[in-house]
Amino acid sequence: MTRTNRIALLGAIALLVALAGTTFALRAPVADGPTPQLADDPEAPPDPEAIDRAVERLAANEIDASADLLTELATEHGLGGAVRIVAWADELEGEATVDDIAERRAAGEGWGQIAKALGVHPGIGSIMGNGGGHGRDAAPGQQKDPADDD
Repeated sequence: MTRTNRIALLGAIALLVALAGTTFALRAPVADGPTPQLADDPEAPPDPEAIDRAVERLAANEIDASADLLTELATEHGLGGAVRIVAWADELEGEATVDDIAERRAAGEGWGQIAKALGVHPGIGSIMGNGGGHGRDAAPGQQKDPADDD
């Protein structure tokens, strides 16, 4: 075997080792135990603490919802979906009921499609967040006008 052939063989082996190492390094780790479910996974049972927090946040926004109603809706649509349904039904004041909105979602419409059709805002951050209400101009980190420091 010539010196050129040995160098080529050594290079091929080094390349093979590098590829194998990369393959092993990029493999996903195998988790022990059951696969964790996402919070809005319809098959996951609603967390009672999360339901209670949602009831409190809805009440803070003057929206009346029972834990039983949210649990029922969350079982099928996830907790975020349950909050959307209840909040939109409250905002629409009889134009669409909780059942109407839930039926649209069950029929396959997306949240954005439903919001657009009903003329409501699709987000629930103002309800489920702490409602800081900073607004764009008063948001933390915004530069202040030096004239206001007087």
